[in-house]
Amino acid sequence: MLNRTLSATALLLAIACTAPGTTVPPKQAEPFVPRLALRPLAVSLARGAAQSFQAEINYPEGMRYMRQPVAWRVVEPEGGSITAAGLYTAPAAPGTYHVEVRREDFPGVTATATVTVK
Repeated sequence: MLNRTLSATALLLAIACTAPGTTVPPKQAEPFVPRLALRPLAVSLARGAAQSFQAEINYPEGMRYMRQPVAWRVVEPEGGSITAAGLYTAPAAPGTYHVEVRREDFPGVTATATVTVK
C-alpha cells in the first residue's frame, strides 16, 4: 500500500520551490543559425550526363515548409542546366562548372559544388 503523506522536508521543499519571487528565469533561447549542406560537393561527369544534387537545411524551431526552400542554378551561362529538384545535366563542352544552391528563406546562405565535365 502506498503512503500518501508527505514528509515535512518534502513539504517544505515543495513550498519553497513554488513561493512567489523564487522562480528560476527561463533559459534564453539560442538564436537560430541557418545551415545548408550540399551533396555531392564535387563530381566528374561525361558530356550530357546527369547528376542529382541534394540540399540539406535546418529549420527554425516549430517551423516546417510545404517544400524545401532552396533555389538551384548553374553559375556559368553555358555550364549545363539544373532543375528545381536538383537534377543537373552536363553541357556538351568539357570544362569545370559550378552548381549553386541558395536558401530562399535566408538568401545569404549558399553552397557550391564543382562539376568537371570530360
